[in-house]
Amino acid sequence: MQGYEAMALPLRFFFLFQRFTKSLLLFFCLVLSLSPAWATNEIAFTFDNADIQTVIKEVGEFTGTTFLFDPTKVHGKITILSPQKVSAEGALQLLESALALHGYTLLRKEEEIWVMPQSQVTQAAKVIEVVPLQYAKAEEVADTLAWIAPPGVRIAPYLPTNSLIISGDAEAVKQLIDTLK
Repeated sequence: MQGYEAMALPLRFFFLFQRFTKSLLLFFCLVLSLSPAWATNEIAFTFDNADIQTVIKEVGEFTGTTFLFDPTKVHGKITILSPQKVSAEGALQLLESALALHGYTLLRKEEEIWVMPQSQVTQAAKVIEVVPLQYAKAEEVADTLAWIAPPGVRIAPYLPTNSLIISGDAEAVKQLIDTLK
């Protein structure tokens, strides 16, 4: 009987330790699996041949942005395939780029963003900026920026003063100039 009692005590400790270890492991798994959900504000951003209006609605819900558009003028299908999760700002940039490929533009107003066909954007929203360059050749910079410039933005080098003349939508021109800085 003494042998049985001598073995029972270590077995009891072994099972208690095993139960404690499993509980601790389960606790850490739950805590670690929840942390990305509340630690980051990013979403998977993939739309394959999706309705433009549906994508705009999803981006609006994610970013908290109000979008206004005429459903008879803003329609069609778009595909956005992002291999990584994106932030709210990244989602807006991806939406803007995808819409530009289909001939739409985003006009930022005070409390909302209007989605409009680029052909309907008034000339008042267009700007022309002259950007003098000091450390680079205007022709080379214009060539490089042409690859990342949104549709509708024109970049022309002015060699006598080593400057760039950038014209287009005010917001797009501002973003392009910010890229230069």
